[in-house]
Amino acid sequence: MNTAPYLLKIVTSIHADGYDDAIEVSYPCAYSCEDGTHRLKYDDAENGFTVFKLSPEGEIQIRRRNASLIVMREGYSHHVDYATPYGSIPMVFTLQSAVAALDENGGRIEYISHVHIDGEQQVNRVVMELLPTERID
Repeated sequence: MNTAPYLLKIVTSIHADGYDDAIEVSYPCAYSCEDGTHRLKYDDAENGFTVFKLSPEGEIQIRRRNASLIVMREGYSHHVDYATPYGSIPMVFTLQSAVAALDENGGRIEYISHVHIDGEQQVNRVVMELLPTERID
């Protein structure tokens, strides 16, 4: 299992009625893969320590220090009371698609999810790029 340091770049494009935005962040990250399940561990500035898992079946799990667990897979809606500094927000996550090309040399994960937040729907396209730190200029 490789736990060498990486840089994780995440670009999230958010589309909703009358609203389009993109957020780009980067974090130092540890990567491992065991039995085909990819794990990314990083300290998200807003949400604290985060573990992102992508299984060989395409299921995504995102666990945050604030005790939120998001589970996404095609054909499944995951209801969660998402913890924020301002209180919990009811959310429903549904995965539309997920594609990954990732190994100890780095790579990319891209997924599209539908998110219902307090009854309003948005579509999130997330691109996660994993770069070994020794290759960063």
